[in-house]
Amino acid sequence: MLQKNFYVRQISDLNIMTVVRDTPAETLRIAKACFKGGVKAIEISFTVPTALDAMKLVKREIPEMVICAGTVLDTATARLAILGGAELILSPAFDLEVAQICNLYQVPYAPGCNSVSEITTALKNGASFIKVFPGSSMGGVKEIKTISTPIPYMPILISGGASVKNYRDFLVAGADCVCFGSALTGDSEKITNNAVQLTKTLADFRSEKR
Repeated sequence: MLQKNFYVRQISDLNIMTVVRDTPAETLRIAKACFKGGVKAIEISFTVPTALDAMKLVKREIPEMVICAGTVLDTATARLAILGGAELILSPAFDLEVAQICNLYQVPYAPGCNSVSEITTALKNGASFIKVFPGSSMGGVKEIKTISTPIPYMPILISGGASVKNYRDFLVAGADCVCFGSALTGDSEKITNNAVQLTKTLADFRSEKR
């Protein structure tokens, strides 16, 4: 459990993650721009056939970057991603076999869940985060608060719907990790500037809570 718990703490501490669906070269460019602005976690989606190559390239060029595998739908993809260095497996829906292989290799699993029954099933089977996708689902921040009231120990990962402007709202709602698409992709200068703003928002929020 030590390795899995280390990854969970690391991802929760970083909190901010970029989501990329692109070529290895573009993925690396985005990762560098994010890292320059203080964002040190990246989800590389397996909807792209070169995802594994992109993972390995980013890991080689930016060893400090936390590499996560997104849109993992089956055990074959999960094992491939884990052996390729993934430190978190993300899925749009809960899958028992994917959960089991993640537990076998002690790599955190974040399945997408949109109901209390799905959430409790995933947690019972070792999910490290509950992925809320899109972030505006379940009625948005207000409903996330409502569902987390009876399940206060639910570790929340927001994917989709987050922006520089509403990031703090998700932090207030209790998000352990927030994934960003358009805010942390595109032009390199924009990415770095947004990354700086997001990391400042996180630092200010944590400072207020002390």
